[in-house]
Amino acid sequence: MKIHRFYIHFFFLFGIIFIPQHAFSQKENDTLAIAKGEVNQDDLGNVTDKFQEYFFEALKQKAIENYEKAISALKQCEKLRPNEPVVWFELGKNYKALKDFTNAEEYFKQTLAEKPKDQQVLVELFDVYFQTQNYTSAIEIAKKLTAFEVNYYEDLANLYMLTKSYTKALEALDVIDAKQGASEYRDDLRRKIYLESDDKNGQVAYLEDKIETDPDNKQNYLNLIYFYSETGAIKKAYEVAQKLREIYPDAAEAHLALYKIYIEEGELEKAVESMKIVLNSEMISEDIKQKVIKDFTQFVQKNPQFENQLVSVLGEELNYGEQSNKQLGEYYIGNDNSKAISYLKKALDENPSDFEVIKKLLLLQIKEKQFEDALALSDRTLAVFPTQPIIYLLQGVSFNETEQFKKAEESLLTGLDFLIENPQMEADFYQQLIIAYNALGNQEKLKKYQEKAATLKK
Repeated sequence: MKIHRFYIHFFFLFGIIFIPQHAFSQKENDTLAIAKGEVNQDDLGNVTDKFQEYFFEALKQKAIENYEKAISALKQCEKLRPNEPVVWFELGKNYKALKDFTNAEEYFKQTLAEKPKDQQVLVELFDVYFQTQNYTSAIEIAKKLTAFEVNYYEDLANLYMLTKSYTKALEALDVIDAKQGASEYRDDLRRKIYLESDDKNGQVAYLEDKIETDPDNKQNYLNLIYFYSETGAIKKAYEVAQKLREIYPDAAEAHLALYKIYIEEGELEKAVESMKIVLNSEMISEDIKQKVIKDFTQFVQKNPQFENQLVSVLGEELNYGEQSNKQLGEYYIGNDNSKAISYLKKALDENPSDFEVIKKLLLLQIKEKQFEDALALSDRTLAVFPTQPIIYLLQGVSFNETEQFKKAEESLLTGLDFLIENPQMEADFYQQLIIAYNALGNQEKLKKYQEKAATLKK
């Protein structure tokens, strides 16, 4: 889901960093100067020296992420001036940083009661409601934020979709489209809304109206072709493609429908040529091409005589770089795992943070008993993705397989701490812990996890 304004960050601190005293003093001074800039002096009004001392101490502590100390200082401010919105607002921000959303919400609501049109307060409260999945309240705040920024209509559309208010979601998209014009993202979101609400007639009517309103726009035809293709109405997609070819005889977009018709009718050579035309076109977006590549890959799995053409298209003609290696790696999984590993490694060299590639590569390395490679990759990955339970699980498997049972225990228990509502993966963790504790001779913990596994199975 796309949320326009917010990104949730997780910070992890390992070890203790020593800073010389003189350097720390200078850092404190710099931090305080920055912190003071966060609050307009006019917001404080006439304040006592003591209040100001506590207040700027709170800002300094927040800036260096000592949120508890910041809250303590702000509580002193609150005693000196019990009805000060700027203090409530800062308390709310510090509680939010500590993930204490109950207190954060309370203080933001107090602030909002005094400053009902303050955009910053609305933004913070919106973030609290979104992080706590209180989508109904988030919608009410997003409505108010649209007065400041039109992009919040996208947030509204997403939130309405989450609450299954599909008509309101479409209305929100209509508003922002009217103000900013259509966008590929919103067209895709609209398509998802129609599909999720099972309102296929509404989707068709909308897309046909777009063609009627702007018949020279290739994208409108492409959207309808893609919709028909997604819903299995291949012949209708073909009819739209023919209309497009009447206006633009050389339109590569028409082949998005043609290759599916050719596959359906068994004209395999024509299907391959059509897919090549799509993939070589500069007019078709990369995300659409990736869907065609997926179709091409599935096609070759059923018709292996065209494998060389797939490899050629991905590896040479398109010059896709990471996408080529990634797609080739995915194609060879199960067909030739050695090649799959080779291509996925190349894809990872080109994009080291591609989590899907990492996961697939780790699974293949374990399947092919390349446990040392899997341990090295999992170790590097956890430095970048320290909260991903699947990586701890795969690392635990590799430690067990290399008879490093104590390390397996440590990795598996850490991964369990990050696991949320995934019974199948939880069972896999228990199974690996049972292996580790059995090898370590720890009968007490072995029995504990055997019982946990049995309870989960029931």
